[in-house]
Amino acid sequence: MSSRRVAILASVALLSAAALTLSPTARADNSLLTPQALAALGANATFHTDVTFDESMLHAASQTMPDEDRAIVAKLHSISVHTFRYSAPGLYDLAAIRAQFDSEGWNHLVVKQPRPQAAAVPGPAATDPDGTPAAAPPAPPRDPMRTEVWVRMKHSNVDGIVLLVANQRSVNLIVIDGVISPLDLLHLRGHFGIPRFHGDEFEGDNQQ
Repeated sequence: MSSRRVAILASVALLSAAALTLSPTARADNSLLTPQALAALGANATFHTDVTFDESMLHAASQTMPDEDRAIVAKLHSISVHTFRYSAPGLYDLAAIRAQFDSEGWNHLVVKQPRPQAAAVPGPAATDPDGTPAAAPPAPPRDPMRTEVWVRMKHSNVDGIVLLVANQRSVNLIVIDGVISPLDLLHLRGHFGIPRFHGDEFEGDNQQ
């Protein structure tokens, strides 16, 4: 076999290896969520959808976004959105999701929730029809929505984020693969199925 043919075959082999490394199949070996964890969330759900935006879809959708947001999207490999709805409170358990990330060394952040506004207290002149002082209206319930974020570090850079936005009857789990920061994540609220969650204050949290 000629040296030229050997060189050509070697080049083809190198290109094939590089393509395999960058292919979706190869990336799936480093998936952020196991199917078992997602299956546990969907066991009692009355509604469940899974949507994934790959790089080409992200690029196409970002064309109408502001330049600063397009720069964020350009660094991403994919965004997967998993949505679950339940007919009653208490039908899902997040323990499997949290345990997986804790065991794999992800950094866990919790978004500080806004406190509800205090209910207006009636003044001295406020009375019931029978002349007795009117009772103060009940205080609004605390917003049950909880927002959690896990970040994956690689060489001091964040190269993956998982966003969990849940209340008593719904769970939204968003898996973002690529170079991104929690601040970048706030810019993507309302795009690609990411909810417009309250998330201007992140704090570390080691609770399970």
